[in-house]
Amino acid sequence: MPISAPSLGDAEDRHDPRFQSDELYDTETLDFPGLTPEQAETVLKRLGAGVVDKLELVEGIGWKAGIEATDDGVVIHFHAHDELLDDLLRRFEQQAERELQ
Repeated sequence: MPISAPSLGDAEDRHDPRFQSDELYDTETLDFPGLTPEQAETVLKRLGAGVVDKLELVEGIGWKAGIEATDDGVVIHFHAHDELLDDLLRRFEQQAERELQ
């Protein structure tokens, strides 16, 4: 098990305030015209996410992202620990640009 994961996935996690509180998490929504849900999921997986719901929701340590298909691309709904969000957005934008080339 990775040493960076504070959770063992057991019943005690449900009572630990670190896993219940939304105050340390921020939400950001970004539009990516031209990017398909498949491409978005691939980029998010490169950033360390695991698939929760195929082409809809991925989750990493300290963050998750919802993928919403639109007529011209996708909208990504990021929900991340406030210390991770800016870097996550920057890295996603860089990878998405590469994916579209």
